[in-house]
Amino acid sequence: MASMGAGYLDVEPLVRQVKYGGYVNKLLQNICASEGLSKLGVKADLQQRIIDKLQHYVKTKNTPAYQRLKSMIEHPSTILPQAGMASASSSVAGTPVPPSPYLGLNGPYNTGGGASGFRPLGHPRIEFKSSPYFDIQEQIGNPSACEVMTQHRHTVKMIIRPQDYPILSKASSDETLRVMVFCAGETAGRQDISFPHQSEIKVNGGEVKANLRGLKNKPGSTRPVDITKELRFNPQAYSNSVEMTYALTNKKFYLIIYVVKAVLVADLVQKLSTGKRISEAAVLEDMRSKARDTDIVATASALSLKCPLSTLRIDLPCRSIACRHNQCFDATSYLQLQEQGPTWLCPICNNPAPFEHLAVDEYVQNILKQTSKSIDQVIIQPDGKWELNARKKDNPQPSRPSDGVASDSDDDLVEITKSGDNVRMGTPRVAPSLPTNGTPSHQSREQSSSSSVPARDSLGSTSGKRPISAVIDLTSSGDEEDEPIARQPKRQFTGNGYGAPSASTPVYRPPPPPSLTYPSR
Repeated sequence: MASMGAGYLDVEPLVRQVKYGGYVNKLLQNICASEGLSKLGVKADLQQRIIDKLQHYVKTKNTPAYQRLKSMIEHPSTILPQAGMASASSSVAGTPVPPSPYLGLNGPYNTGGGASGFRPLGHPRIEFKSSPYFDIQEQIGNPSACEVMTQHRHTVKMIIRPQDYPILSKASSDETLRVMVFCAGETAGRQDISFPHQSEIKVNGGEVKANLRGLKNKPGSTRPVDITKELRFNPQAYSNSVEMTYALTNKKFYLIIYVVKAVLVADLVQKLSTGKRISEAAVLEDMRSKARDTDIVATASALSLKCPLSTLRIDLPCRSIACRHNQCFDATSYLQLQEQGPTWLCPICNNPAPFEHLAVDEYVQNILKQTSKSIDQVIIQPDGKWELNARKKDNPQPSRPSDGVASDSDDDLVEITKSGDNVRMGTPRVAPSLPTNGTPSHQSREQSSSSSVPARDSLGSTSGKRPISAVIDLTSSGDEEDEPIARQPKRQFTGNGYGAPSASTPVYRPPPPPSLTYPSR
């Protein structure tokens, strides 16, 4: 209630409603006219005049006038349009008029759709939740009702002629003015943008590529559909058709077209940089109070200087004034993400973080200014002091002992020999029996290979090092380690036609393998 106690009038809720209630210029102009204020100027001027009038009534304790203005702000249907007073019978401006229940929250008051200031009966006035990315300037036409369609498809159609709305001629040359399609499933209260689950929008016969569903299970994450580029502003009498085809709905929807003034992300970042701030003293005091708490063991913690959204170094650190953590995110990255799908949740704690609650953290901002761009993390002490996070350097490898005995961390020696020879793997050590000048001959390598097993055993017993279990042969398979199979020698063909050696022709026979003896004839 606005009245609390004896003569106390709470004006703050009404101030917030005037600023962030989503009222269009036409409504604000009629409130000003009802209070005898000027209707000229932009939206901010109209809002400020109404707020000043509220504060004047509170200061002078003019309760009846305050209640009258409060009623007009909360229930715009009680305002009679100033343009229709001459034909409004004997009603007096400012006299409350009971709203029609068929018209929803706000009565048959036009919000900028026509020059007469009236809207035909049966068209509800729908208010959408405010967004920092656009400011509604004017409504184009009347809302189109999308009736319930549980089984069939249905199409609603709206016609837009630039000559009927002078603001459209400005939209053709002003890039910040955009024509957008809104949709809502209710009429009471401020609504989220919500299209039917199965729907599509066409402008002049061409389909508009847009996401009409938003994020899954995230109400309010749907954006209005921008149709500015699809509209034809010349000739002025051209009839642009806007159609929405939908199906399988269980409730009624309302389709509305607005001209809005778009706000760039860069402008929002600039506004945020000069807006609310979380002072460094407040952050330090919060840290020290937590450190003094006997129930909490305060230890040093790491503070990342990278944005959790873009993984890049933070440029403008911000967080919600309701967040209890010190970690920040980058303002540009956060606002770009919300522009695509507005959820307004903190990426760190997942708590609500709307634009009006965002603030720049001066503590983290000072850390960013005092560190180079290559630093991505610092250590925060419980008392608020911070230091660079020194990365752990790898321990150097231990040097090789000078007495010839290798340590356990040394690599094994691999000797690569010709094909057919075994590969020896062992721990290097100084052995006087090994030749030191030049590469050993093939025969010496064969001898060393045949005696590798006992040599390894003797080395392993004297050095105290863990023994190598077996010699690994990388060039031969396991079958080649067995005894070679003896083959019968081939007999030489003598050419006598019988295959038997003749007495006059000597027969060549290959020498037998060393391990076999040729059988006597």
